[in-house]
Amino acid sequence: MTEPDPATTPVSAPATAPVAVSGGVDFTLLLHAYGTAVDTPGQLRALVSDVPRDRSAAIAHLNSAILHQGTPWTATGPVVAQVSALVRRDALTDPGTLVDALAFLSDVAEAVGHFPDDLEELAHPAGRDVDAEVAALLTGSDDAEEGYELLHEDEQLADALMARAVLSCRAALPTLTAAAVHARNHPDDRVRRAATATAALARSAEQALRARGPKD
Repeated sequence: MTEPDPATTPVSAPATAPVAVSGGVDFTLLLHAYGTAVDTPGQLRALVSDVPRDRSAAIAHLNSAILHQGTPWTATGPVVAQVSALVRRDALTDPGTLVDALAFLSDVAEAVGHFPDDLEELAHPAGRDVDAEVAALLTGSDDAEEGYELLHEDEQLADALMARAVLSCRAALPTLTAAAVHARNHPDDRVRRAATATAALARSAEQALRARGPKD
C-alpha cells in the first residue's frame, strides 16, 4: 500500500484553532510544489493543533510543498507571513514545532538570496495580465490541477510566477526577522538557539539584498 504524503495529508486540527489563517489571502489562487495551495490553510491551522501527528504533517507541508528543495512558490511568501505571525504571537506552544517553524523560516531566508536581482520585469511581462491568467486557468474548469499543469506549459507565465514568488519572499524578510528576534526570548534553549540562527541569517539576507541594490 502506498504511504500517504505528509505534505498533503488532511489534518484533524479543529476549525476553532486560535489562528487567523488567510488574512485576506486567497490560497486557491496560490501555488505550491504539488498544485494549488487550497490545502495550506488547514496545514497552518494544524501547526497549533494539540495532536503531535498533525503538527508534524504541517511542518512536512512547509518543508516539501511550500518550500520545495530551496524553490519558493507563490504560496511561500504569504505562508512566511502567517508562520511569522504565529511565532510573534507565541501561538506555537510546542517547543519542537516552534524550532521546526524557525528552521523553515531560515530556509526561506537562505533560498531567496540564490536568485537574480532583476526580477521585476520578469514578474510583469509586457502585455500580459498574470493575475487574470492564473485565475482563469485555476478556476476556469472543474479541475484546478489541470490548470496548474497548463501554467507550467507557458514558459513566460511560469517565469513570471517564479519571479513573483521570490519577490514575495523577499518582501516578507523584515517580518520573518522580527519573528525570529522575538523568539530569542523564549524560555526553551533549543528555541533560543534556533531563533538566534534564523535572525542572523535573515538579517544577512536583507543586508545582502540591500547591498546588491536596484539595477540602473
